[in-house]
Order: sequence, then structure tokens, then C-alpha cells
Amino acid sequence: MEDKKTRTKFIKIMTVSLVLGIALGVFAGFLRQCLPAEVWEVINSIFFQDITAADGQNAIGLFYIVQTLFTNALKLAIVPLVFFSMILSVCSMSDMRKLVRIAAKTVGIFVAFYVVACLFGIIASEIAIGAGLFPPFQIEEAAAEVQEVSAANVLTTLAFAIPDNFIAPLSTNSQMLCVVACAIIIGLCVTALGEKIKVFRSFCEDCSEIVQKFIDFVIVKVCPFAVFCMIVRTFAVYRAEEVQSILTYMLIDILVLLIYLFVVYPAAVAVFLRVNPLIFMKKIAKVGIIAFGTASSSPALPLNIETCTKELGCSNDVTDFVLPVGMTINMNGTAITQIIGVAFIATSAGFHVTPAHYLTMTLLAISSSMGAPGVASAGTIMMYAVLTGTGFNTELCTLIFSMVFALHKPCGMVQTILNVVGDAATTMLVAKSEGEFDRSIYES
Repeated sequence: MEDKKTRTKFIKIMTVSLVLGIALGVFAGFLRQCLPAEVWEVINSIFFQDITAADGQNAIGLFYIVQTLFTNALKLAIVPLVFFSMILSVCSMSDMRKLVRIAAKTVGIFVAFYVVACLFGIIASEIAIGAGLFPPFQIEEAAAEVQEVSAANVLTTLAFAIPDNFIAPLSTNSQMLCVVACAIIIGLCVTALGEKIKVFRSFCEDCSEIVQKFIDFVIVKVCPFAVFCMIVRTFAVYRAEEVQSILTYMLIDILVLLIYLFVVYPAAVAVFLRVNPLIFMKKIAKVGIIAFGTASSSPALPLNIETCTKELGCSNDVTDFVLPVGMTINMNGTAITQIIGVAFIATSAGFHVTPAHYLTMTLLAISSSMGAPGVASAGTIMMYAVLTGTGFNTELCTLIFSMVFALHKPCGMVQTILNVVGDAATTMLVAKSEGEFDRSIYES
């Protein structure tokens, strides 16, 4: 996507894929309700069935296969992309004070967005509680089994940021903080050695170009069709349980997420960069579509990097540092969902949520969100840590959480948009503060 014409064509194709995907997905959901169960099972087994599930051994699952191939292709590139780009980013900063400065600004802006996000969540929760939208939960004797969830100390991610095995973090997408830490350490060492190790630096540059070429192919050629399949399948397989209070919670959460998305980020761009925020929202839309379709920050990273450097006017140095770090620690949407979700669960279980509870929730939501990996459902899983850490750990709380977890998909899809858009907004703010923001590229 080197030129403006190609980018415009890509955006149009992605938009069409999104609209058609939603339309066909809604229609598939309608058929699911209207058709006889045996007929729907045939349709589901051909197009939508998870073929890895116990009941999918004889299924075809065409849409599932496309979704899995696409997401795996993007995830395949995540670790090498982050690893090599971070090394090169650190190497390019001969002034270590610049690196420290960029890192401090990045974390500071992320924390500021987190605080605003938590305030949004607290205000929305109090309004919903005051309006009686989170009534006490009525559990029948025949309620579903409680899902057992184990919660770890949210600070363990920080404690193990530097791994004891160099290879292990490079073999999984779930330890991105370790990958970032290793890349920074190697980058600093390469910088200190200078010309003595120029061959290794050249090797990293070549590897980075190979990864980027692969990503360009996946995004341009495969992404529109894959997004279409993912969205259709999501609407087709999603089963809305007849639990009014949970559906109400989901609607409130999605509404708050959308308000934050369309108010806070554009406002930050407009105020601090003095540019038209509509341009930002238009150009970042395609990144949000991938995040929405996959409900994961990781698959959206390659396109986010390309968008920030080629369309939003951010330098490669700043982008290659901020975005991988952001994918690891910046999850504003997750924090909002955790605050509202815990308030909903606690209130529905008969607890009175106090200001002290909200303070604890805020601290835990920020720390757990910053430690959650950029993979699907990670934020919802970490909600349990916030729930129990705040003291809401009764059996009923666990049961309600299990039901929320089962229905989390729509909320997770929307919150992931916030996470990736927040990464891009932060990249622009840091680039502007470093004098590495090109207004002409942004406005082109």
C-alpha cells in the first residue's frame, strides 16, 4: 500500500467486507432461530463449526478454517516483527537519553488514557446502579455449573519481564513483554558495540524486511476476505442467552466504549496535535476493523505500524517502539470493561460498591490490563483477578462471571478497537513531542 490510490481502494474493500459480513452474519443468526435444528446443524457444520471441538470431528467449517489461517498468519509474524523492529528502533537511537525520554512519554500517555478510561467506567457504573439497571441476580436451582477460574497475582507479569530462557518467549505470543525486554537489551548491546557488530545489525534489517513483505501480502491479498468470514461466523455462532441483566450490562459497556472511542482519542489528537481528528479516525478505521473482527490486538499490529508510518506521519523510530509496547500494556478498552463488569457482577450478587472498591478496581484494572497479553479474551479473563482482588469472591460472583465470560464476545470485539486506536493516538502524541510528526503525510 505504497500510494494513496492503493490505500483508498483497500479501505473501500475493507468497508464492503465489513458491511457484507455484518449483513450476512445477521441473516445467518436469523436462520439459526427459524430453521429446524437439524437443518441448521448441517449449515453450521459446513460453514461455521469449530473443527477442533469435540463435536466438530466430521465438520467442514469453511469460515472457521479461513479465520484460523488468517489469524495464525498474522500471529506468525508478531514475535519476529516486534523483536527485530524493537532492536532496530533502539539501535537507531544513538542518544540513549532519547530512548529513555520516548519510553517515559509512552508510559505516561498510556497511564493518562487509563485513568480517563477508568473514570468513564466508574461514572457509567454509578449511573447504571443508580438507575436500577443492575438488579440482584436471580439464580434458579438448575443453574449452569460454575466455571472454575484461577487468578494469579497481576504483578507476576512484571516480575518475569526478563525471562530466564531466551528462546522460550520467542516461541509464543503470550509473553510479549519478555520479547520487548529482550529486544531492548539486545538493541542496547548492539548500540554499545557499534561497528564491531554491524553484520548482526544488517541481519536484523534483512529479517525485518522479510517479515514486512509477508505481512503486506497477508493484509492486502487475504485480509478483506478473511475479515468477511470472521464477522459472518461471529454473528452466526453467537448465542445470546435470555439473561436480561447481562444483556443490559453488555449494551452499557459497548455504549461507554464507543463514547470513549469517538470522544477521547479524537479530542486528544485535536488538542495536542492541532490537526483534524476526522482524518485520524478515517485512516485508523481499517486497523479497527481487523481488531474488531479478531477481538485481538496482535493481528492488528502489522497494519497499525504501516498506517502510523505511511499515513499518520509518525517516524519509524517512534512507531517501532510505541506500538509493540502499546500492544503489551495499553488496553484502555479492557480497563473500562473490567470496571463496569466488576461493578455489575458485585451489584448483581448483592454487594454495595463503595468508593474504596472503585479505587481498588482502578488500580487492579490498570495493572491487570497492562499485564494482559494482546490475545482474544485475555482482558475478560483478567477481569476475574480484578473481581476477586476487590473482595467479591463469593460463589454467586463466580457464577455470574462465568456467564459474563460466555457472552463476552461483542464487548471484547469493541474494546479491542479502543486498544489499537489508543496505540496509534499515543504514537502520534509521542512523535509530535519528539518533533518526528510529519503533518504533510497526515493530511495527504
